[in-house]
Amino acid sequence: MYEIAVELQDPSSRATVRGAERVDQVRPGRFLASWSTRPHELVRVDTADGGFSFWPDELDTVEQMLVRRVGAAVVLAENMADFATLLSSIEDKGRQTALASFGSEEHSFAAASNGRTLPGPTWLGLGRDHRIFSVGFAGVGPVNDAERSANWVTPLRHWQGVTLDPDGDPVNYRYNLGRGISSQHDVARSLVDGCLPILVASVPDGEITYTVTAFVSLEVSSLAENPIFGTPALVADGHAGGHTFTADQTAEYEAQLGEYEPAEETVLFLRIRAENNASVARHAFFGVPAPYKLGGETLIDHVFADGYGALADGRIYAVAKLNGRAPEHEETALLLAPGGEATLDVAIPHTPVTSERALALYAKSTDLITADVSRYWQAKLSSAASIKVPDPRIANMISAGLLHLDLITFGSEPEAPLAPMIGVYSPIGSESGPIIQFFDSMGWSDVASRSLDYFSMKQRPDGFIQNFNGYMLETEAILWSFGEHYRIHRDADWLSRSRATIESAVGYILDQRAVQQSEGVEPHGLLVGKVADPDDPFATYMLNGFACLGLSRAAEMFEDIDPDLSALWSRAAHDLKEDIRASLAEAMAISPIVPLSDGTWSRTAPPWAGHPGPVMLARTAEPAFSHGTITTRDALIGPLWLIAQEVLEPDEPTAQEMLEYSADLSFHDNAAFSQPYYSPHPLVHLRRGEPRAFLRAYFTMVASLADRETYSFWEHYFHASPHKTHEEAWFLMQTRWMLYLEDGRDLKFFSGIPRSWMSPKERIELTNVRSYFGPVSACVTVSDDGNSARFSASFDPDRHPDAISVRLPHPRGGGAATVTAGTYDAQEEAVHIEIVSTHAEFDIVWT
Repeated sequence: MYEIAVELQDPSSRATVRGAERVDQVRPGRFLASWSTRPHELVRVDTADGGFSFWPDELDTVEQMLVRRVGAAVVLAENMADFATLLSSIEDKGRQTALASFGSEEHSFAAASNGRTLPGPTWLGLGRDHRIFSVGFAGVGPVNDAERSANWVTPLRHWQGVTLDPDGDPVNYRYNLGRGISSQHDVARSLVDGCLPILVASVPDGEITYTVTAFVSLEVSSLAENPIFGTPALVADGHAGGHTFTADQTAEYEAQLGEYEPAEETVLFLRIRAENNASVARHAFFGVPAPYKLGGETLIDHVFADGYGALADGRIYAVAKLNGRAPEHEETALLLAPGGEATLDVAIPHTPVTSERALALYAKSTDLITADVSRYWQAKLSSAASIKVPDPRIANMISAGLLHLDLITFGSEPEAPLAPMIGVYSPIGSESGPIIQFFDSMGWSDVASRSLDYFSMKQRPDGFIQNFNGYMLETEAILWSFGEHYRIHRDADWLSRSRATIESAVGYILDQRAVQQSEGVEPHGLLVGKVADPDDPFATYMLNGFACLGLSRAAEMFEDIDPDLSALWSRAAHDLKEDIRASLAEAMAISPIVPLSDGTWSRTAPPWAGHPGPVMLARTAEPAFSHGTITTRDALIGPLWLIAQEVLEPDEPTAQEMLEYSADLSFHDNAAFSQPYYSPHPLVHLRRGEPRAFLRAYFTMVASLADRETYSFWEHYFHASPHKTHEEAWFLMQTRWMLYLEDGRDLKFFSGIPRSWMSPKERIELTNVRSYFGPVSACVTVSDDGNSARFSASFDPDRHPDAISVRLPHPRGGGAATVTAGTYDAQEEAVHIEIVSTHAEFDIVWT
């Protein structure tokens, strides 16, 4: 006989136990489950405070399973004790959950930098134009065998490599610097001004240092004249990985592609300067990039002579000048005096050009082009809002990030739709969302609205939006971004122009909902569809949460222009929310509990309705491993999304449970495995007032997934998918929320900043950033002695918040001795002020 006791915290409460051969209530609040043979099936316990399930055989490993949330404990019958005794045996050990431990100390980039380092290639281009270049250096980042021994430049039409003939393989230009690969490997890379898409690399070779500067400009025109006409969004989309076209869209793409004939090439300019640091003469060794088949050692037929690299058909793939004169050969050895320098300038057209065009390119001044390109990118930054923070790395990453997003947002200028690409991939309604929202936050409303126009352009007649790899959540998710755009700008003309898209998208969602309510197998009528790469066509909580959020935002947008539709959609959102919550409660009741670091156990939830618990814990033959982790579905597309999607409140008990078991089971250092920015919990921490937990996730993710020198992001921890702007945009949005975050009619400043940012003489300045309350500017300056600070903010006179909360955490941990306005909350370390005008200001003196 195999016996297990279930003990309730409240003996007067009622419970049912299902799954045993026999269940007896031996006294109030105690149940005895028994089997004639050892059980291997889940046992379900339902109490007044919720249900849970457990594997009886796991009691062979642990002494007890105490689920604090529902006030129940499970033990082998011979270990029976009342709930208080069982709880005391756990609490006496003084352990913490992983989530609680994140609040014990504040994380930093330096602390997180002992994790993975993921250097990678740098993408260079001009924005709007999908003719870009990927640039890398021998031994830096993940490269194929051919690129481990040489530096390289790969021209791309977004994702697709450039071929030199209709039937050829994509080309990869390779070149050497110095004497070659040795035991020394000290390549250091950076961006000009810390953020511009102008790459600088230092490559030492003994006493010779080579400095490489790489950037993209136009073949003929000056960028100061702003002649960037761009690539039609649909043409760029067709060159993206995973794009999805209907038959009509394919026909339109082919028509536009046939008409797409840029007047001039984009060009990659390389300036390679060698400097002799020795006290004696030394030779410098230069190589002009030569064409190879991408990914291999096969050299493409070509000739280099007198500064020109020519293909067999006579077209020119590169022009070069060494100290202002044409080098005779592809490789040159040049003796440098002590302290002497030599410079090789190379220009590589995106597609080879005629000899006449190459001659004009040869005559161009690299110095003038460099200055022109720098001004071009600085002008873009000047047109955006400004965010200045004390951490130079984060400050540079904010500016670099905005330009990285812009670099691969493709479309024809000046008014056509823009395709907000996500790395090598086509725009996705979910993954492009943070990109568009950061454009909005930085005041680029035109770029944001034209990016939303892309989704209108791709919408199908039935309202469905699908751009990538069979994903089924784009219609729902992009409605959220439409709603965020309207919240920030309140642009009635844009809303009128977008009305048909919104109505059609909502109609599609409601139609699908009606089908599931009448014909679906899920009892709560939840929407069905895959939300990521794994082929899981189920009632995913992430999909349904986005549907609920999208419906809610659509109702909000239509409050003034169509109150009846708004009310209808609001009711639909409310009904869907209730069904999601009911489904989730049932799902958690059938999901197995898991141990936490403090010795208690937690309920869990599956990523979709009907599945018996987390996929990673399923006792089935179906493998859970995908994209580098077994946690993929549970951590990245699971029910944690429901908190960020406003289906669950951040401070309700179920949200607490999800954060607790995720921190213990699915996260490392409060970051998800593999594609960590797919988990929305950092925002949840900020909404719950948990800055230390937020910073643990924030720094862990950025330190391990972004290139630490050039700041572009990977998609995964295993060097998959470079320049992934979806991940970079979530980092940027997390930074935005750390600095300012809306909370109903209130606005919170600095709710997630590190304490070090309030050190003596430090300053945080937000200039003309955009919020739900229109343009906002704010500044805090710490005194020279670090004992006080002054805060000021200005708001839109017609849309200012009702109140603000300004968190100012002092590095010593002390509270405020005095504040000159508002009230101070010691627990939040924040000053609360009601806003009745366009300005707020106060001084704080710390204890």
